[in-house]
Amino acid sequence: MPRTQRTRSARAVANDAAIREAAVTEVLRVGVDHVSLRDVGHQAGLTHGATYARYEDVDELLVDLWNSVLCDRAVAMFELCMTAAEEPSTTTVGPIFDFIRAKTPMDVASVQVLLTSRRIPTLHEEVEPFIQNYLERESLESGPVSSTFARGITIFAMTMVQIFADSQFGLDRDYQSVLEKLLLETLETDPRDVDEVKLHEPEDGIVLAPGDDLKTQLAYATFGVVGKSGYTRATISRIARRANCSPGAIYKLYPSKEDLVIAAFHDLMRARWMRASNFIDVLEEGSLTQLLYGSASSHNAVRRSFTLETALAAAHSDKLRGAILGQLSELEAVIPLLTNISDDEKNRLRYLIRSIMFVTIGVTFLSTVTDSLEHVDFNQFAEPFRRAVLRDGVPTWSEMCHQILELVETRGF
Repeated sequence: MPRTQRTRSARAVANDAAIREAAVTEVLRVGVDHVSLRDVGHQAGLTHGATYARYEDVDELLVDLWNSVLCDRAVAMFELCMTAAEEPSTTTVGPIFDFIRAKTPMDVASVQVLLTSRRIPTLHEEVEPFIQNYLERESLESGPVSSTFARGITIFAMTMVQIFADSQFGLDRDYQSVLEKLLLETLETDPRDVDEVKLHEPEDGIVLAPGDDLKTQLAYATFGVVGKSGYTRATISRIARRANCSPGAIYKLYPSKEDLVIAAFHDLMRARWMRASNFIDVLEEGSLTQLLYGSASSHNAVRRSFTLETALAAAHSDKLRGAILGQLSELEAVIPLLTNISDDEKNRLRYLIRSIMFVTIGVTFLSTVTDSLEHVDFNQFAEPFRRAVLRDGVPTWSEMCHQILELVETRGF
């Protein structure tokens, strides 16, 4: 005789909803690694026992949160991006930016839980179907990845990071409007008009072996420990063991774990494209494609995991957040020094820098979730985007490049 599912009381259903809402609040307040059943229960207005009666541990709570609420938000975001790639128009591209502007705490939490799931086995088992059914919808086994999928998943990566960044630093509506126009022009480019570009194995993202000095050895150890275990679980003791030194030796150089991670972050993030002298090449044909290809490459695995975990931790640390903002603002520091360039053009250059940062960081972060991006032809997004930027984004790009080079030579940018 088939078993009938027991109908749950209205109170039990209401308690579940309260717990999930409280769990989202806690994820955003303290981060996935610091969520506790006790705090969630208190936030939901329930007794300690009532929460533990519902969930065995925090991992089970996160699983329920993903399956009941967050997965649907991630699917909605992904489908918006894919629809825009399949049928580009104002009526399909606009909803992506409507989604960003109207983002809810659940949308931000869905991004954080998705990006964190790779190192929480119980949670990853439940997130895996989303990865396989959406992020890996096209793979090498089913033939070459289509231009539509390449564009859609690149936009998803960009949107995901945009939602996370806006939750931390605020929404710039003028930037969103410019980006929406550029994205529409990018997607309207016929894939048959996009030529292949010759790529080379990325070298800029590779983490080189440490030298003989303790600082480079600590940086190398910090990359690995933080990238694999997350910022919270990356204790000074674990880093010291990896660097073959004592915790005391670390504290002689750095007052805290925050300072150690910031030093490692500065060392690792000094990529070629993030210096003004090299950024001017980013709109050369093939350069942006190479940049995205390098971000998704397995050669970049240590770098991208460390960068992701540092960014996630920065959501709950003013010191880390300040370090990241300082690093990302280095490129924009040259803009006020440009002469004979209108304020509108300067703003457009600022938006160009941000858009390239967001899409690059998005591909970097999403590549920690799935290997499928290694097989994506990023040129299907990068080349049309480059053309749109040169045509409508910053039409005085050549004049800007000339001035930036002069500033590099005279002021050392």
